[in-house]
Amino acid sequence: MGKNTKAPETKVAINRKKIGGEVPMVTSEITDKCLYSGFFGTLDSARIKTITDKILYLLTPFNIETVIIDLGNVDIIDSAVAARLIRLNDTLKFLRVQAIFCGIIPIVAQMMVNVGVEMKGFKIARDLKSALKEAFTLQGLKIVRINPEE
Repeated sequence: MGKNTKAPETKVAINRKKIGGEVPMVTSEITDKCLYSGFFGTLDSARIKTITDKILYLLTPFNIETVIIDLGNVDIIDSAVAARLIRLNDTLKFLRVQAIFCGIIPIVAQMMVNVGVEMKGFKIARDLKSALKEAFTLQGLKIVRINPEE
């Protein structure tokens, strides 16, 4: 069983080396004015800077008003990364863009509280589904069921 445990770790390390400087994130436009950004793995100061720069770069060309930041697949957030997330939220507010953070897993939440991270004034949703509902509400949109029988 020890070999099976080590093999996936080695594979992940090789995969991370293959992508080199790639940032562990996905960014997609969800609606005309809403951007989704999902982060993955372990974030360090260099990666979080690249991520925040990319988000800020995409705001103007897409006329973004809401950004959903999904932290559901993040392993660790230390105080330096948390400080960058706080600055990102403040920057977005300054640009009149609403950030919605979602998917923070319990162990990450506990680490953030233990290092004294305060996310007062942040919009935080439990999961992506809740964040989407909030984003749609902010944009004056709503999800309606389409009756296929009509």
